Amino acid sequence: MTVVAVARVHGIAVAHADLVELLRRTAAAARAEPGCRSYEVAEALDAADEFVVVHAWDDEAALEAHYRGPAHQAYQHDVFGLLARPSELVIHQVSSTERPVDPGPMDPRQAD
Repeated sequence: MTVVAVARVHGIAVAHADLVELLRRTAAAARAEPGCRSYEVAEALDAADEFVVVHAWDDEAALEAHYRGPAHQAYQHDVFGLLARPSELVIHQVSSTERPVDPGPMDPRQAD
């Protein structure tokens, strides 16, 4: 069963560039790990120095291996002093996924 982890990371302004670089390195390393389907980092639009990290794994074992692995261990070590408060993490177990098909361009005459 696919596992998706969503984290909200609360950085501090003076360490913004360092945190961005750390998140970039962590994402690149994690994407190369077995079982990683995706690992994306985005800066939140509603709060300064906050990031949303979304990563998907083949199963819970792959996610657990990631958390024990070198990329996450390096992140845990290097993030010290870069956060305003602890990150918030939610893990979802996904039993099915659908990809909607775009029916084509919208007719502007039917927009109202």
